[in-house]
Amino acid sequence: MARLKERNSTMAGKSTHSRVWSYGSSTVLSTLFFVGILAFLALIAERHPWRVDMTESGTFTLSEQTRNILNSLQQPIEIKAFYATAAPEQTKAKDLLETYRYASNKVNYEFIDPDRQPDMARRFEVRSYGTLVLEGYGKKQSIQNADEESITNAVLKLSSNEQKKIYFTIGHGEHSLEKSDKEGYSGVREALEKENLVVADLNLLQQAQVPADAAAVIVAGPQKPFFPQELSSLKAYLESGGKLMVLLDPYRDGGFTQFLKDYGVGLGDDVIIDKLSRVFGGDYLMPVVMQYGTHRITENFDLATFYPEARSVTPAKEPPQGVQLEPLASTSENAWAEKNLDMLKGGEASFDEKEDTPGPVSIIVLAEIERSKQTKPGESKDVQGKDSEEPAAEDNMTKPNPAFLIVAGDSDFAANTYFGLSGNGDLFLNMVNFLAEEKNLITIKPRGKSQQPMLMTETQGWVAFLVVLVLVPLLVLFSGLAVYRVRRSQR
Repeated sequence: MARLKERNSTMAGKSTHSRVWSYGSSTVLSTLFFVGILAFLALIAERHPWRVDMTESGTFTLSEQTRNILNSLQQPIEIKAFYATAAPEQTKAKDLLETYRYASNKVNYEFIDPDRQPDMARRFEVRSYGTLVLEGYGKKQSIQNADEESITNAVLKLSSNEQKKIYFTIGHGEHSLEKSDKEGYSGVREALEKENLVVADLNLLQQAQVPADAAAVIVAGPQKPFFPQELSSLKAYLESGGKLMVLLDPYRDGGFTQFLKDYGVGLGDDVIIDKLSRVFGGDYLMPVVMQYGTHRITENFDLATFYPEARSVTPAKEPPQGVQLEPLASTSENAWAEKNLDMLKGGEASFDEKEDTPGPVSIIVLAEIERSKQTKPGESKDVQGKDSEEPAAEDNMTKPNPAFLIVAGDSDFAANTYFGLSGNGDLFLNMVNFLAEEKNLITIKPRGKSQQPMLMTETQGWVAFLVVLVLVPLLVLFSGLAVYRVRRSQR
């Protein structure tokens, strides 16, 4: 009897061991099979990714314009994004760049922490977080805004074969692009050439008008006044939709006072005094600017800029018709525009409420000049040259691109001595790049995030409550009990 019990006990042990081994091996095989399926699906997803944008506004979908430009790429584009590790802005930028890479296999990107890799930041001349450097077609473009419009326009510039030409006037003692001394503009030339821009001299005494291929014209600190015929040439250039930048130092207006006044820009006969400059190691005659306008030129621009011996440039309170004025750079409230130049030359300066202009004082002003509508070629006109009285004018009218005028009360801030100081060079390049922008650049409106509340009736609310908080938990509980009973019966 004892042997029988022992035999039954041994058989029961073997049976239990067999079931454990069977269940265990089955579990292991099932787990391995499941992991293998996941690995297989991961490999497929890596080689053939598939994304679906479930947002109502299409937040993670590129515009049709961008997709067309990406589809036309013939060469790869490499994007280097300089962000601090784990910065909140990095996540947003990564989502956008990943969308670009998904849309085109010719776009690749990498994130670089300028603090951990300072050599890379120096190599690509990155001075602020959030800078994106795009390389391709043997060229390079740097942008400060990680948005679709900026990235797509940078890609468009890289893939374009056209090179913009920037003219600098000569013949009046302007800063020279050739000189490498402290007052020269050789640093400007080098920086513009790195931006894929061509620079050239312009002598308006030898040619009656600005060349047709001028993307922008820059007057950089003339020591002698321009002649009336030269100013007429520049005025005609603006009226034809040109882009002009005028940099004028104190004591010398280059003959531009009335010229600028016609566009609502006042040129102050003064010198800006800024006590805050002492904090940054400068003197009172070098105002520091950390307040910028809301224009695209200064968007997200947070670097300090310095202006050795600057004058005020003031937008008119009531600008001329068709002119919009925007201050781009202004001093702090601690600065003022000193008008007593004789006392200043004697080494003294004090704020006079009756004469001087209190801070903040604007140093750089942008004027956007609307041009009148012009008729398309072939539109009918009457004998006297006036538009015919027949209807239809609106569809046959086109609104030409506006002209732009940038006026700065200092030219030395871009000279070799100060071009690399803080944000001086960056601001100057931002202004030139804005003026020289291609006419075929795209504009993409940001997609707003719409919020729609879900409204339910009282009955729908009770149904949702019962399903989510009652029915589903009960189903989980009963399923667990059923599994438990089945496994217990199999033992």
